[in-house]
Amino acid sequence: MMREMKMLLSFAFTLVIAGVACAGHRSSSPAQAAGTTSTAQSPSAAQGKPFIPVEGADLVSKIDAAMKKARVGSSPTPFWTAYGFDVRPGVGVDANVREFHGSMQSWDSDTNVVVGTSRGMTVETRHLGVFLLRDANSGAITRVEVYNLERPREYGGHPVYWLGRAANEESLNFLRSLAESSQTPLANEHATLAIALHDDPRVADILKNFVRKSTNPRTRSTSVFWLGQTGGEHVFLADLVRNEQESDQFRRHAAHAVGQSRDPSALVTLQSLYESIARKDVKRGIIHAVADNENKDAAYAFLLKVAKTDVDRDARKQAIHRLGDTKRETVIDELMKIYAGENDTDIKRQVLHALSQIKSPRAEAKLLEIARTSEHPELRKNAIHWLGQNGTDPMVGELMRLYEAERVTDVKKHIVHALAQMKSARAEDKLFEIARGSDSVEMRRQAIHRIGEKAGRRSLELLRDTVDSSGAAAEIQMQAVHAIGERPPDEAIPLLIKIAKTHANAAVRKRAIHRLGETGDPRALEFFREVLTK
Repeated sequence: MMREMKMLLSFAFTLVIAGVACAGHRSSSPAQAAGTTSTAQSPSAAQGKPFIPVEGADLVSKIDAAMKKARVGSSPTPFWTAYGFDVRPGVGVDANVREFHGSMQSWDSDTNVVVGTSRGMTVETRHLGVFLLRDANSGAITRVEVYNLERPREYGGHPVYWLGRAANEESLNFLRSLAESSQTPLANEHATLAIALHDDPRVADILKNFVRKSTNPRTRSTSVFWLGQTGGEHVFLADLVRNEQESDQFRRHAAHAVGQSRDPSALVTLQSLYESIARKDVKRGIIHAVADNENKDAAYAFLLKVAKTDVDRDARKQAIHRLGDTKRETVIDELMKIYAGENDTDIKRQVLHALSQIKSPRAEAKLLEIARTSEHPELRKNAIHWLGQNGTDPMVGELMRLYEAERVTDVKKHIVHALAQMKSARAEDKLFEIARGSDSVEMRRQAIHRIGEKAGRRSLELLRDTVDSSGAAAEIQMQAVHAIGERPPDEAIPLLIKIAKTHANAAVRKRAIHRLGETGDPRALEFFREVLTK
């Protein structure tokens, strides 16, 4: 309907206009106690709808019993079979975390898996279940998920048959056959994840076997990721990084896994790999892996060396970017040394971006110095852009002073844009001042354009006043009309119709009609009908 409306409006317009997993053993907890209750009990009081308990001698017999129960009745529906298992320490699934530090993975479902710390504490979820959604008629598995049993879910409104807690061996054997079967690639991948979350010494060998033999790329990548979290597998992973028969993407995944490893020799391994590998894309993956390693001082030294001396320009840019992520005060001087000694504009741009990431008064001062004094207008504009992105209050005054002193129009336009990015009343006041009173038509247009992007009554009033002003140049009025058209329909449509009907300048009326024709709004269609029938 909307497409037809826009086509009709267009026709009418034409007529009108023409990391880190921690080692150690589990301690008992209430959540674990809930998971180890008898198979006749629901696993958690957090679930909104009770699970249906299923009895049996082992996992396979319980699955058979659940299948029989699910088929009772004349109207079978899809259903879940689910069971608990021994969960590895140091991993959180659908955990409620704040100030998180570590790695987070989303597995193409509503499940997030985290490895790291929150407020200084290792994130752990001790009460997980493997959930298998099955076809209503055949019982075939259509979906595999790992869910936190302490978080309430609706499970799609389907019944859940609870099989109790499975022993590690039967669970791993079942999931391994599932991961190797002809299920959907996503089900294979999620079965692999479920294996990786088991607290069992056999997990690493199972995952390595998947890497060697699986034809599912996502299963292999999932296995590689968790081998990095398991620890002690950096030699196996390094061989994958070296293997030129593998894709560059897979080799980057393996390098990332080495970087995530807590093994003390992991960083040395990555540095050795970087020196020996020729593929640039893989080398950039190694740079990222080094930057993410928990040995921050050694990683910093490596990044600094690459940023200063590497012959590969793209590798230098990547290392500079990651140096900014370190947010160290000491890196500011190192970045400025690189900037001063560099002739490559792209490298200099990367330094400016890295400085902006540090969020420090000293870093801001360096950006401001470049914005004021650089002989290269593009670098000045780039520094101004990052100053606007950071948006600290003291910088508002500095940018306002820079605007008044600036003589290059294109640089002034970037200052206006930077002011528009800042959440500051002073910055907004300056935009309105420029829009109303600048001697430059181009600067007034630029300010009006940026004000048009802002919501609020004040900005709408300025746009309306600009269109109505008898002293405003036509091109400024048309810019205001364009900005009005960007606002919510209930604000824009009535005002555009009024301008199209009554404005004294034909060019401004035409611009309003053009904007109406782009809206697809029924009120605009009624306006065109009215015009066409006169």
